[in-house]
This record gives sequence, C-alpha cells and structure tokens, in this order.
Amino acid sequence: MNPLWLLTALPAAWLLRRSWWLKDIPGLPVLVYHKIGNPPPNSSLKDLWVTPENFEKQVIWLKEKGYETISFSRLASMHKEKKPLKGNEILITFDDGYENNYRYAWPILAKHKSIGNIFVVYNTIGKTNIWHNPKTEPWIDMADEKMLLEMQESGWIEFGSHTMNHPKLTQIPYEDAVWEIRESKKQLEGLLKREMTAFAYPYGLGAYDEKIRKAVLDAGYVLDFSFTQGKTSWPWQREFKTIDRLFIKKNENLWDLSLHIKKGKSKVF
Repeated sequence: MNPLWLLTALPAAWLLRRSWWLKDIPGLPVLVYHKIGNPPPNSSLKDLWVTPENFEKQVIWLKEKGYETISFSRLASMHKEKKPLKGNEILITFDDGYENNYRYAWPILAKHKSIGNIFVVYNTIGKTNIWHNPKTEPWIDMADEKMLLEMQESGWIEFGSHTMNHPKLTQIPYEDAVWEIRESKKQLEGLLKREMTAFAYPYGLGAYDEKIRKAVLDAGYVLDFSFTQGKTSWPWQREFKTIDRLFIKKNENLWDLSLHIKKGKSKVF
C-alpha cells in the first residue's frame, strides 16, 4: 500500500465522518451529559464522562455564541403557551444525578450564569449508581438531598425525574413501570417542593413504547425526553414524539458541539 495514499485518505475519512456537510436542522437543541470528571481506569463507559475543563469550555462557547440556557419549567411554559423559539434557546441536561454534577458542573454553570437541568433517580439519592455492573463501571456517589436543595436554591439548577430505580421501563411489569413513573414524581415534588414538569426515560434503544409513554404523560409530566439523537421541531408535537437530545461524549471538541447543535449530530457514522 502506498503510504502517501494512506496519509491523505485517513484525514479525508475523518472529515467525511463529521456532519459538517449535512444541512442545518431547525428545532430545539437539548444537550445531555452524565458524569463530569475523569473516568476510573476500568470504566467501560468512558463516553459518559466529560472533564470539568472541557465542560467549562463548552459552557463558555455557548455563552460566546449567544445561546440562552433555559430550564424545564421555562420550556414547559413555552409549550403550554405555544410560544415560538427565538432561535437561541438551548437546554443543558444531565442524567442520573451524580455527586460530580454538584462538585463540578454546578459551580461551572453558576460561574458563567448558565442554567442546567438534572434528571434524578430518586432511590439512589445519597447512594450509588447501583444499576451499573461495578466490575465494568465502578459505582460512584450520587448527590444527596442537601446537595440537590442547595443547587435548586441557587437558581442555576432545576430537576426532573429519571424514575425511582433506573430500570428499563419496557422490560419490567407494566404496573411496576407505572409506579416508577408516578412515585418518582411524587417523591421529588415532596423533597423539592415544586412541580416536576420533566421526565427522562432511562437507557437508549427500547427505553419506552407507546404504552409507557402514555403512562408518563398521564402521570402529569409536561415534557418527556428520550435518548434519541437529534433536535426537536418546535412547536413540539407532544402527542407524536418525545423531545430528542444531543449526547455529548468524552472526547468531543467545540467543533463537535457546534455540529451537534446545527446538524443534530456530530458524526454520520
């Protein structure tokens, strides 16, 4: 094989893999993060980790580009009142409710006057991420009640439900799934003394079906978020689809972030 050909082909393949050549997609961008910090050496889910340094760069970039970070309650009001997007709104969301969100993400957001939204697994508050296999993804601390209340009091963090125990709702008895959906709303509202307008389905592919989604909407949530990659057309056709999100991974840079927001994904394969 000609080494010169290889040297030119590899950068071309890298460029073509990025979505820069796709058309811009209109709609609401919702970023989704999980853990802010450095992954343990034996982590098999390193893509779920974003370093504090990279996260802060991303928050600064959003501010510099004129994006307005908004809360679940603000988005719920926009949906109810049928308000159009101005074009610069964006949601920053975190799944699960890790202690590192409190330790790293919240101070960064507050420093740059940006709003974040955290989906909490109620029964793991102050405990660990017990749904992971500790042999492949070490258990780490979850935020406790005091941390949640402190973040909420600051005005820079709002919360939504991510069930009671983080099950895959389509793989447990329907009655148990309904309980996970309803009880988490009830318990979080009791703890935080405010309405839970937002729900996120745990896991990606197969996380919900028509029956499960109806149970979520019937429970009184205004907004339901999936892990489906993409942006959501606005006004949101709530009866037909969930709110999609843009998964920000460990090694993605500011160009990747820009591509996510403009194209609905940073890579095409």
